[in-house]
Amino acid sequence: MKTAAAPYKPALRWNGLTRFYDQVMALTMREDRFRTLLLEPIRNHKPRYVLDVGCGTGTQALLLHRQFTEASVFGLDGDKTALAIAQQKHAVVGWPIVLDQGLSTALPYPDESMDIVTCSLLLHHLSDTDKKQSIGEMRRVLTSGGTLMLADWGKPANEFMRLLFFGLQLFDGFDTTKANVEGLIPNMLYDEGFKQITQTGQVNTLFGTLAIYYAKS
Repeated sequence: MKTAAAPYKPALRWNGLTRFYDQVMALTMREDRFRTLLLEPIRNHKPRYVLDVGCGTGTQALLLHRQFTEASVFGLDGDKTALAIAQQKHAVVGWPIVLDQGLSTALPYPDESMDIVTCSLLLHHLSDTDKKQSIGEMRRVLTSGGTLMLADWGKPANEFMRLLFFGLQLFDGFDTTKANVEGLIPNMLYDEGFKQITQTGQVNTLFGTLAIYYAKS
């Protein structure tokens, strides 16, 4: 695992809670459902190189390897504690997934080196500037015609979902989640050069409405 020292805010805000991340996801996020929706549009793709940005504890990277057995799968995250958990998971199954420590705003991969990039529940932790820079970096590392699959908070499906998301905003911050709740993530994708931007699904969770986006580089 490559390392790069950088400031990072853990997904559950405090490092001591990272070990509970998988349990929180399973109990509150309808995780199986949203991860299935994330992978469905790329089910028949034949990539050589796949990257999961903000891979956290490695669940998505494992699913990517399971779906694309012939591909080289990479996972990147800024949280060394989460990456250590991911390493343990991957060691159990013995799958050759490369885990790198780094930030989404400066991906340590060459231009046009990935056929598919996925990103789940990362952007709402970032400022709008860092959101745009991260999206631009994902486009940079994608091959021409490559695919981005993105899962993050979107415009609430109804007033009850908006109320639930208000609770999450109290925890994660209003500034970093404003673009999400206003449904502006597709606009950011467009501004950074992505095409064929489509919301392919949504999942209502205990914290609000999670949107699934598909885009081409």
